[in-house]
Amino acid sequence: MKTIYVHPNEQKPNIREAVSEVCALLRGRGERVLVSAAYFDPALPGVTYCPAEEAIPQAAFAVSLGGDGTMLRLSRLAARSQVPIIGVNLGHVGFMTELERDEIPLLGRVLDGNFTCDDRMMLRLTVLRGGRAVFTCDALNDIALVRGTPMFHVVHIDVEADGTRVAAFSGDGVVFATPTGSTAYSLSAGGPIVEPSTENIVLTPVCAHGFQPGSFIFSARRRLSIHARCGHSAGLCVSGDGDQDFPLLPGDEAVVERSPLQTRLLRVKGHSFYHILQQKLIGRDEP
Repeated sequence: MKTIYVHPNEQKPNIREAVSEVCALLRGRGERVLVSAAYFDPALPGVTYCPAEEAIPQAAFAVSLGGDGTMLRLSRLAARSQVPIIGVNLGHVGFMTELERDEIPLLGRVLDGNFTCDDRMMLRLTVLRGGRAVFTCDALNDIALVRGTPMFHVVHIDVEADGTRVAAFSGDGVVFATPTGSTAYSLSAGGPIVEPSTENIVLTPVCAHGFQPGSFIFSARRRLSIHARCGHSAGLCVSGDGDQDFPLLPGDEAVVERSPLQTRLLRVKGHSFYHILQQKLIGRDEP
């Protein structure tokens, strides 16, 4: 008997039907099912509700029910215990999710051992204040340093790689992306698409002012240090995967480097990265 953790996004429409179908499939195969305590359905029989932090270390794998945001939030928890994730898309694009809503029965392939596992590098952000770490977070997609409020101030950013100054930007901020995250915020800011099997850190300026260098692609071995200043003391913020925000003070140093953690994504359909790219991003607007 395996223990499987189910992580629903309760804000998605028809989430109850999706959770019920997943749990029925897993229980029908004789598996023990843990469901996030943040979600509760009195009509759902035979499952155990448990906080994600307690459930994930017990699980053979985790099922994400939602969109890419749900996958990103789950990835930070699952990476700590090296528990693999498979996503069911209940959102719009679902670039990171393996299955669509009508493909839930394919979860049976994981139970049968018919799957592959993609290990994806993550980034770690550390904010140093007076040489002391005051904030740390890990991110699967990206770390962003952007202006907060008021929005009319320009951000000036100096970037060093292993102690050597490599670039200076003025604009709205910068985004550091993993190869996995290169198709997210970084891409919308004009960054390149990077194959996720590679190990790099992509630096892309956000709305750079004037003629400035474009994106940089660094080795994942680099330690990137950022010093930023803004016309307003409360105008800078760093975030991990869009929802781990921390305000920067004058004199703070933000360090971005490869995280010791990694996210493990389960694949059961055998589609290549380029197939998914064509299907979910490049070809979405074609007639």
